[in-house]
Amino acid sequence: MAQAEATVDQRAAVILTFHAALEREIDVVLAALLPRPDKLKKGFGFANKIDVLAAAWKGDPDAGDRLHLVLRRFNDLRNSVAHGDKIEEVERWLAKLLDAYRAIDPDVDVHVEIGEMAQGICSFMADGPTPREMVKVAEALDQLVNVTMPAALAFRVPDERGATGD
Repeated sequence: MAQAEATVDQRAAVILTFHAALEREIDVVLAALLPRPDKLKKGFGFANKIDVLAAAWKGDPDAGDRLHLVLRRFNDLRNSVAHGDKIEEVERWLAKLLDAYRAIDPDVDVHVEIGEMAQGICSFMADGPTPREMVKVAEALDQLVNVTMPAALAFRVPDERGATGD
C-alpha cells in the first residue's frame, strides 16, 4: 500500500473532480446548441462530446478550435492521472494543458490552479469573464463602495467609540 500511495499523484482527486464538472458544463452547452441533445447516447464519452461541441460551435471558429484543444488537453491530463501514469508524464500533460489554456486566457499565471483553469474554460464556453476578470470587478466594486463613494459623500464611518475622525 505504501508503494502504491507513493506513485499516486496527489492532484488526482482535483483533476478528476474538475474533469467531471467540465463534462457536466459541456452537457449544458450541448443541450443549448443541439436541437435534439437527448439523442446523444448515455455512454457518450468526453472526447466525443467535445468533438460534437466543436462541430456545433456557433461562435468564432478560431475560438471554437481553441476551446476544443483546451478541453482535449484537460481530457488527456485526466486520462494520464486515471490510468496511473508516472508523475513526469502527468506533468507533461499538465504543461500541455497550460499551453492550451493560455490560448483562451493569455494573461494566466504559470502557477494557475487546475480549478481556475476549469472555471476559465467554463467562462470561455459561455463567453463570460475569466476568474481573474471577476476578481478585478470585485476589487473595483470594493474600491467604489468603500473608498470612492464615501469620500465623495464626505461620509465617515464611526469607530467603536462613535468618533468619525473629524
